[in-house]
Amino acid sequence: MTETAQEKAARARAELLAHVRFNLLFQDGDFALTDWSDTGDLSAGCIAKTAFRSARFDRARLGAVQFIEADFTAAVFRAAVVRETIFIRCDLSGASFAGATIEKATFIACAMPAAGFGGATVTESTFLQCDLTAARFADAQLNGAVLLDCTIAEIDLSGVAAQRLFVSKADLRAARLDGLSCESALLADADLSERDLTSVRLARCNLMGANLTGAVLTGMDIAGSFFLQCTARGADFSGAAASAAHFSKSDLSGARFTGARLDNANFMQARLGGADFSGADLEMAVMTQAQAPGARFTGANLAYTQFAQARLDGADASRARFLRTNFHRASLTGLARLDASGSVTETEPARAVAELYAPQRVRPWQEED
Repeated sequence: MTETAQEKAARARAELLAHVRFNLLFQDGDFALTDWSDTGDLSAGCIAKTAFRSARFDRARLGAVQFIEADFTAAVFRAAVVRETIFIRCDLSGASFAGATIEKATFIACAMPAAGFGGATVTESTFLQCDLTAARFADAQLNGAVLLDCTIAEIDLSGVAAQRLFVSKADLRAARLDGLSCESALLADADLSERDLTSVRLARCNLMGANLTGAVLTGMDIAGSFFLQCTARGADFSGAAASAAHFSKSDLSGARFTGARLDNANFMQARLGGADFSGADLEMAVMTQAQAPGARFTGANLAYTQFAQARLDGADASRARFLRTNFHRASLTGLARLDASGSVTETEPARAVAELYAPQRVRPWQEED
């Protein structure tokens, strides 16, 4: 008796589930257009080179199963629970994880262009070397998610609430970022050049090595955030709340910080040529060894600001407030202080000599016979 297509599909499904039940390898299956909704049977085993094109996994519960080189093109995981599942070199193009709960899952070298994660909750999950071009994460929650060496051009992160998000070397110039809220996120070496970020929240984030050239961060709360070794030439930080922010060794040439709150901020060894700090609050900020020729500090609060060994040639500090501002060994040629108020700490000769003291060059004193 000839086996019907329905019977053949049922037999193939039973065979797959048997392999899963005994944690065995299953491969070369074809389950395109099949319905796995509400199933909890895919909880273990390894499934390789199997097609699930346009299959439905609505409300399914996927456990610690490994999918290797499986085809999930246009598959639907709506409201599914994907926990400790591993996808290796799988094709998830156009797949939908809308409203899904993805926890401790791993995606390695997967093709995921235009995949949808709208409204999903992604927790402690890793995307490694995946193609997330035009992937949609709108209104998702990303808690401890890692996107490492992924292609994320035109990714949609609008409305995303992210905590402890880690993204490396991300090109975000064409990404949708409206309403993105990041807290304690690491966006190392991200390219955000020429982007208007005023609708983004970056609370205590680390943007070490990021490219912020020409970016607009006016009025943003970036207090305590790290911008170490960033390139932010011509960026606009006007009115930003940046208390205790770190800009050490960054290139901020021509950047605007007018009216910004920069108390306790760190600009050590930063390049600040032509930067504008007019009206900014720089109380107790550190600009030690900063290169700031031609910078503007007009009307700024420079109380207890550290300019030790800084280069301030041609800078304008007119109407600035000084209170024990430290200019120890700073270069001040042409520094304008018209109508400035307060006091400064100039170079102390004894201190300068002490800093130049090199013990290895001094011969020990010996008493003559």
